[in-house]
Amino acid sequence: MATVPDPRNPEFKVTPMQQVNPRQQVNPMQQVNPMQQVNPMQKVHLMQPPIPTQPVILMPLNPPEKDYLFLSIIAFFFFIPLAIPALLFSLKTREANFLGDQRKAKISSRLVLGFSISSILLGTLLVICTIVIRVLKQEK
Repeated sequence: MATVPDPRNPEFKVTPMQQVNPRQQVNPMQQVNPMQQVNPMQKVHLMQPPIPTQPVILMPLNPPEKDYLFLSIIAFFFFIPLAIPALLFSLKTREANFLGDQRKAKISSRLVLGFSISSILLGTLLVICTIVIRVLKQEK
């Protein structure tokens, strides 16, 4: 069992601190013994070894692709069978933009635009054909 020295004990000896010349040059690479007492007024320079770091590369983010969600919703009023895939691809475009998958977002965005425009054109064409056929039937 370790005992703690008692300063009231006459056998207890206090060792004086090591005297250091303030003009003495300190070697920065010198190893410091943790058991060695150092004068608190002395400046000790400790050098840490260099820490390896990873280079950081900053790349500009490309703007997200358009998802044409509003256009695909408008396409529902014209021709629903083509508006459904337009809406689904619009949601896929949003998801790809969120995940940062630029290639998938670009492909889905083009498909949304194609399906939406096709739905609007085909719906408009069907409405025009229906009107023309009804007018021609009424004239006979």
